[in-house]
Amino acid sequence: MNHDVYQRAEAFLPWNLYKCIYNSAIFPYWGNCALYYFQGAPSGYHLLEVELESGQKNILFELKKIANAISACLQRVIDPDDLSLQWFSFDSQKNELFLAYDRLNWFFTLQGELIKKENQYVDSSFSPNKSWSLSAENHNLILKNLDQNTVEKITNDGQPYYDYASSPETNTRAVSDKLSEVKRYPIVRWSKNSNKFITHRVDQRKVEKLYLLQGAPEGKQRPVLHEYRMSFSGDEHLPKTELIIFDVVNKTTIPVKREATFSPYLTPIEYDWVWWSDNSSKVYFLEETRGSKKLSLCVADAETGIVTVLIEECADTYAEPCEFFLWKTHILVLEEKNGIIWMSMRDGHPHLYYYKIGKNEAEYAITQGSWNVRELISYDEKSDWLYFTAAGYHSDIDPYYKQLFRCHLDGSGLMCLTKEAADHAIALSPTNDYFIDTSSTIDTAPVITLKKIDGSMVGVLEKTNIEQLKEMNWVPPLRFHEKGRDGKTDIYGNLYFPSNFDKNKKYPLIDHVYPGPQVSRTVSNFTLYTAIFRSPWVAQALAELGFIVVQMDGFGTPGRSVEFHHATYGNMADCGLPDHAVVIRALSKKYPYIDLDRVGITGYSGGGYAAARGMLMYPELYKVGVAAAGNHDLRCYPASYGEKYNGLDVRSYEQESNVFLAEKLTGKLLLIHGEMDDNVHPCATMQFVDALIKHNKNFDMLLMPNMNHRTTFDHPYYWRKHWDYLVRNLLGINPPEHYVFGEIMPENFPQVYDF
Repeated sequence: MNHDVYQRAEAFLPWNLYKCIYNSAIFPYWGNCALYYFQGAPSGYHLLEVELESGQKNILFELKKIANAISACLQRVIDPDDLSLQWFSFDSQKNELFLAYDRLNWFFTLQGELIKKENQYVDSSFSPNKSWSLSAENHNLILKNLDQNTVEKITNDGQPYYDYASSPETNTRAVSDKLSEVKRYPIVRWSKNSNKFITHRVDQRKVEKLYLLQGAPEGKQRPVLHEYRMSFSGDEHLPKTELIIFDVVNKTTIPVKREATFSPYLTPIEYDWVWWSDNSSKVYFLEETRGSKKLSLCVADAETGIVTVLIEECADTYAEPCEFFLWKTHILVLEEKNGIIWMSMRDGHPHLYYYKIGKNEAEYAITQGSWNVRELISYDEKSDWLYFTAAGYHSDIDPYYKQLFRCHLDGSGLMCLTKEAADHAIALSPTNDYFIDTSSTIDTAPVITLKKIDGSMVGVLEKTNIEQLKEMNWVPPLRFHEKGRDGKTDIYGNLYFPSNFDKNKKYPLIDHVYPGPQVSRTVSNFTLYTAIFRSPWVAQALAELGFIVVQMDGFGTPGRSVEFHHATYGNMADCGLPDHAVVIRALSKKYPYIDLDRVGITGYSGGGYAAARGMLMYPELYKVGVAAAGNHDLRCYPASYGEKYNGLDVRSYEQESNVFLAEKLTGKLLLIHGEMDDNVHPCATMQFVDALIKHNKNFDMLLMPNMNHRTTFDHPYYWRKHWDYLVRNLLGINPPEHYVFGEIMPENFPQVYDF
């Protein structure tokens, strides 16, 4: 195989396509009468103004004007491509653009003129009125009065692993942050009147220590041992979080009178599970028990700290505010109506329920049926319209397509506001008068429209420019559905093809796997940004090497019914693989170009576990596998994952370990892991390796020094060795020698989550 094939494949990676596909998504800034966003073109980006009433567009200035202004101030050249569109915000009152860059705040007019720059970098530790700021020092909190330029230490009892406003080291990046010298700001939520803030104290004193041995530290010959606190499934002690309110005006501390809650991954504030009431008199927060068996909505009085439990949701498996990572809170507290809108999966599908404050029983279901509410967006009290996205409502379209709906608070008047049979990403205006609809399917590029709130069209904002993609002879993926293991449930997926695809030839098939259960692997829309590990275009790049690549979501993944999602609870070793095996065989019968004798499997993280598991469970099907950063034994992984999705009884975990099935390996398997992975600790891979050696199995391994969970995936050497292994062992040809990748995953590549 020559270098040209790898070059073509590399061109399809999302961070390369980002430079030649324009306006597949926009980042809107809403004004009072106009909408603003940066429009992309081969010549660069420029700011557009769109009049909301008429849809009339006006070009205001080119992005390079801002880059030039910053360059002049910093006295170095700033490339416009270095200014991520996600870094901008908009002040509709002053009609100013705000940009945080190089730890400075920059303010521009709508004509691109620099108004000012501020040396004081503003982040979430600043009060809304910018009169106060917080910092952490020696485990305690420091409050600065920015108006009077005074500093005061407001806590004195902080200590190591029992400190204020920090993130627990179970956040899966503790060592990486230390090595990168990442400055983390105090984790707080300010009241809207800026008089108070709520933070937490994290207790990790009894959490067990974990170690990473850095074998090749820069400039040193001796290895360096790194220590951090990490709780695995079944450990006696997990991090706990105590919520605390501080009154900066009256100089008082108000402990929230509630037992400390388990925080086996992040704290409730980090999840955005803590928020202030509009009048700053109360704080609402969610808490969950260990293993997520119970989810509670609570409210604390901001003067006394007294807590009232408003809603409790229990489940035999797990209760959660949302099926998808990062588990957003789809809750609206309607204080004037003394009511709460709450999402629950109690009837087998995620739906919205109405509660009266003070009653822990739902008054009624706002939505119901064999379909899924996906996101609670807004409630307009004046018009009594509740806006939300949902999937599966229309039985004649793909059940994963999100559409925008509205209904009255009593559930009446339900209507779909996006009629097109496609997936719809929605951005509602702050006034609930307009929305931006980004509509696409897996094989059709997005059309972005501005619509009035009743669904009527104002105008087309963008039709995604994919001309350069067409010039690359891109073959659109094939969306399919086949019956799963039970012979009756449809399993949905995508097939990806090389740009020189010939249906009369036979191609090896690669199963690009991720088992969930917190995310889907397979997208139903055209996107450069979303999905776990940028999976659609990673699959497309892999296909360009000469493969057919399949992605699918079997039982155990979100987005369908609760029965479908929770099917692998207590048996995460399932990984949906029985569905994969059935579907792959069905696809090979339907599409003769799939060579069932040459099937491989590859995955990363949870997908790394599933890839190895597939090799062990179905050796007659999967002949070659690449398992990267795999959590091969849930007993070696953070409790936040295993205890929630697999159960609290870790005695059952042994047989789900890949170690337990190591003797069944017959195919070609490459294991890859980063030496400094503080998310999926390399001990899981090493224990699997130990078992393979004990059973005298042949396998290949790449341990990458100094690489963590993300940098392993983003490293060009990882990509080359991954591709080389599949090319050599599935295609049966030699890959190009010493191929050198270009840039992998630039820092300013947009991170968009639209699950």
